[in-house]
Amino acid sequence: MRLVSPVVLGLMLAVAGSATVATPAFAAKKEKEPAAPKRNFSKAFVEKAQPLDKAAQAKDYAALAAALGEAQAAATSPDDKYMVGYYVLQLGTGTNDIAKQRDGIKQMLATGTAGPDEAKFNFFAGKLAYDAKDYDDAIPYLQKATDAGYEGSSSPLLLAESYFQKAIVASGGTGQLNAASKPVAQQGLAPLKKAIEVEKAAGKPVPAAWMERGFTIAYVSGSPDAADWSKQNLMANPSGKNWSNLLRTFQDTNKTITRGENLDLLRLMRQTGSFQSEGAYGEYIDIASKSGLLGEVKSVIEEGRAAGKIAPAKFADYYGQANEGIAKDKASLAAGEASAAKAPTGRPAASTADAYLGYKDYAKAISLYRTALQKGSVDAGEVNTRLGIALALSGDAAGAKSAFEQVTTGARKSIAEYWLLWLSTKQAA
Repeated sequence: MRLVSPVVLGLMLAVAGSATVATPAFAAKKEKEPAAPKRNFSKAFVEKAQPLDKAAQAKDYAALAAALGEAQAAATSPDDKYMVGYYVLQLGTGTNDIAKQRDGIKQMLATGTAGPDEAKFNFFAGKLAYDAKDYDDAIPYLQKATDAGYEGSSSPLLLAESYFQKAIVASGGTGQLNAASKPVAQQGLAPLKKAIEVEKAAGKPVPAAWMERGFTIAYVSGSPDAADWSKQNLMANPSGKNWSNLLRTFQDTNKTITRGENLDLLRLMRQTGSFQSEGAYGEYIDIASKSGLLGEVKSVIEEGRAAGKIAPAKFADYYGQANEGIAKDKASLAAGEASAAKAPTGRPAASTADAYLGYKDYAKAISLYRTALQKGSVDAGEVNTRLGIALALSGDAAGAKSAFEQVTTGARKSIAEYWLLWLSTKQAA
């Protein structure tokens, strides 16, 4: 009953959204007259520019528009062309013509003489291109603004969204990126990470939506950094949904994990409220049943029904078999303990401990797991993982931490780290 990429279905509709982009004050008000720049204008241009200046000061935008053609024809030097762009910006601002504002800023930048205003103009050239959904034009301007560190996180955040939106549009806006668009979307993850770092360096709280955006894009684009984004998203908002995203991402990228490894991952999903559907419960129930953990099968089904996520008649066969076998199974545990004590290896102790863990008898499980480790001939990674689980669920966080830290190889290392992450979020709550 292994689920196939259940995270994808929950993320497809989220892809076409966007993170909140803060826009500096320049866009919210008209640009002020520049402080008298030291520029060298050609004589012919000065003559043609005088009507522009008069019209701009009088806010006579019809006259300004009429005079622009001659002034532009007379502009020969970079400074001449910069001022033409400036007056185009003035015209666009005065008439609320966004296209002209964008054109004016681009003309000013093209002269290479913007000086201290270059970073600001690059940002707004990119912002206006972004607003016009011209993402190819927006990206180089926003990259320059980002490189210059303009307005903190604003530039890299908008640069990231430009890449994301470019990829989404190229994929038809369906919420599922095509093969050609995935690398484009992934290019936006680095500037989004930079925006997050800028906020943190400034001592500001990073909006949880940014982490969620990063995870969504990373996952849907197949980025190798999806697991890291998922962890950041979880730390920003340790909800059941985000725990599910984190742990399902691990499953999806580690398709060869064993049944036992998956069981211990599902046990963590249970503790974190990660089961979002009946099918998710079903995966756990099926693995627990195949592992002979009757108490666990029964209790998981009852929990799912109580939460309204499992229909009353669903998994009735599993429930019936578990319910019928529990009494006999429990009665055999004392003999199992006695056998484990006499056995030359730790395997019987580990097996009996598993049953006690399923019945939530953590004290017995802890003792037997320790016996198993002492006697040896067991999978130490598995036994330490389960010892850590039993200790964690018994309330011994320090002991659990110590056990989980003994798991240092393979997929179990990651699973133990996720349990440690859960412990840290519980202690921080």
